[in-house]
Amino acid sequence: MDFGKTKNQEIINKLRNFMTDEGLDCMLVPSTDEYLNEYVDIDLNSRYYVTGFTGSTGDALVTSDKIYLFVDGRYHQQSDNEVKSDVVTVVKLNPNETQTNVIIGKISENIKQCKTLGIISSKINCANYLKLDEVLSPLKIKIKQYDFDPVESFAKISKNPKTLTIRKIPSEISGETAEKKLNRVIDSLAELNADCILLTKPEEVAWLTNLRSDEIPFSSSFKAKAVINKQKCIIFTDADIKKYLENGFELRPKDGFQESLSSLKYQGIKIGIDINSINLFSYELIKKTGNNPVNLTTNPVALMKAIKNRSELFHIKEIFLKTDIVVSRVQAWLNQSLDKNGKITEKQLSEQVKKYFKEEGAYGLSFEVIASGGKNTSIVHYTNPSCKKTIKKGDLVLLDCGAYFEGGYATDITRTFLAGTKVKASKKQKKIYTTVLKAFLNGLNHPVNTELSGYDIDNKVRKIINENPNKGFVFSHGTGHGVGISVHEDPPRISFAQSAKAKLEAGMCFTIEPGIYNPDWGGVRLENTVYLSEEKGKKKIISLSKSAFDEKLIDYSMLNDQEKEWLNEYQHGAIR
Repeated sequence: MDFGKTKNQEIINKLRNFMTDEGLDCMLVPSTDEYLNEYVDIDLNSRYYVTGFTGSTGDALVTSDKIYLFVDGRYHQQSDNEVKSDVVTVVKLNPNETQTNVIIGKISENIKQCKTLGIISSKINCANYLKLDEVLSPLKIKIKQYDFDPVESFAKISKNPKTLTIRKIPSEISGETAEKKLNRVIDSLAELNADCILLTKPEEVAWLTNLRSDEIPFSSSFKAKAVINKQKCIIFTDADIKKYLENGFELRPKDGFQESLSSLKYQGIKIGIDINSINLFSYELIKKTGNNPVNLTTNPVALMKAIKNRSELFHIKEIFLKTDIVVSRVQAWLNQSLDKNGKITEKQLSEQVKKYFKEEGAYGLSFEVIASGGKNTSIVHYTNPSCKKTIKKGDLVLLDCGAYFEGGYATDITRTFLAGTKVKASKKQKKIYTTVLKAFLNGLNHPVNTELSGYDIDNKVRKIINENPNKGFVFSHGTGHGVGISVHEDPPRISFAQSAKAKLEAGMCFTIEPGIYNPDWGGVRLENTVYLSEEKGKKKIISLSKSAFDEKLIDYSMLNDQEKEWLNEYQHGAIR
């Protein structure tokens, strides 16, 4: 869909008419769904219909005469390229800002014009709502909740059920039966002071049941919620999973979730919730029952899911080897193609990556392939490769890719490399690349103590970038993220956020991915997925990714002796 055409303007006009009829001065238009999924089919994304922006995250605020789009550092350049500036104002978040706080600030700026804010209760997480309410209430700004999304009807969004493929992963991959996992969760209820807990993230249900699917874009999960009490786990989904369920699990239709919560009315039940993952609609439903929502400071399922056991790690190592092979094959193919044809388009490169993943046995991608060349390497999440933009010998190429294999665990790797054989890098290409490489090496080899956190790793990596300044270049995102059944898993977090100060546990998988970017030149990002190992009481960060770094782009004079030693050790065992 081409934003700015009649159809889009009609949707915006209808939304503003709705706001007038409802007495709303502004309306928050979300990019997610009722499960708060990061990736939503673009034709089901309400924010897209209002702004034309295709990024995976970032909400919009619509007023009577303005539309604000809030994007983090990954999407600063992409949003400028996609939206019409005379229709949409892009609000670019700094690394230390949260979307909710900036939205509050924008509403506060227009306080005379904004007395009532409309929100979709099923598409906002409880924590963000509570923050909005805390700040806006003293300003006499009313928040009006809707249990439906008006943009869906204006855009005629159809939610036709998708034909699903459900598969049960073998125990040699999961390392633990679903029944045993469930018993561990039930055992944790007493410590949590809860009678039951709610699971509203599909990947948590997928992990617990050892089931995988392709229902959700760039995911191996299926749409499901669950209630775990002291006797069993009740799963609410329309997916046909009954024949796969183990002892202790009960299946009910998706629509039964609301009815099940309502049936607990006035029973004095302590219901454990994670306010960062439950939507507001479900939270309000619990409050209406007269029961006590217990905010879990630690979601036991999220933590159990994040700490991979030996069987999971063995499988994950295997699929990262396959991912490394894809990266190696792609680089060889590109260089051979350039020698033969002189140029290759970004789109051709992207399609070749997908082809090789399929040949290596991937069930699907863990995110859309990012394949960019030249100045486009500065677009952090460049997921729309051009069929016209060509890659030529001597260009920098940024490839960020990952996939799901049999076990339904995501892979994720980024390599920036010089296109072509028998080409030499420029001094600037080497300087930018080696700056990022220095930061990466220090992150990968960060000393590990019992209190090491993702915040510590981010701080070290960011310090190296800052000590080696490159004018016009910015490090606009966190250093990394957790990786598991979802490609962005939380916990752990590897960033400057306060939540990243939680200590890393042995068995957690996460990325280290520094990058610096300049829209007038391009960018470099290097990313390995790693895990925290523990052998004989000693912890160490171990890389799952083994792809080599491009020697043509390394300026060894910029590396100190320790960094050279780390690099030589890594390159010695790397896959080329």
